[in-house]
Amino acid sequence: MRNATIRQLQIFSVAAGHLSFARAAENLHLTHAAISLQIKQLEDVCGALLFERIGKRVFLTEAGEILLEHARQILQSLKDADEALLALKGLKGGRIAVAVASTAEYFAPGLLAQFRKTQADVRI
Repeated sequence: MRNATIRQLQIFSVAAGHLSFARAAENLHLTHAAISLQIKQLEDVCGALLFERIGKRVFLTEAGEILLEHARQILQSLKDADEALLALKGLKGGRIAVAVASTAEYFAPGLLAQFRKTQADVRI
């Protein structure tokens, strides 16, 4: 699996989600042949069939189901990393910790709610 590309995992994930190479091609703005080629190359890297092809329909094999779970985790991790780095660059998001005195229990929740509305990308 070391030679699998991120793009192959993206294409595989979309094709697996639709159970259709044609819909994946449409969704990704690629040709059906490009989808098929990328899936074939990924299958070669994996050393296993990822889809069972029956006529024009495709179904995930057991290997495909296992890879799909890992591919989604990998792609989500990359998305999370990208968002975290963008947040640091543009101060669009991030995380803050807030501590308040017990006397603030009446007004702090309202202030935090207002802050949350204006800064939805910041985790409190």
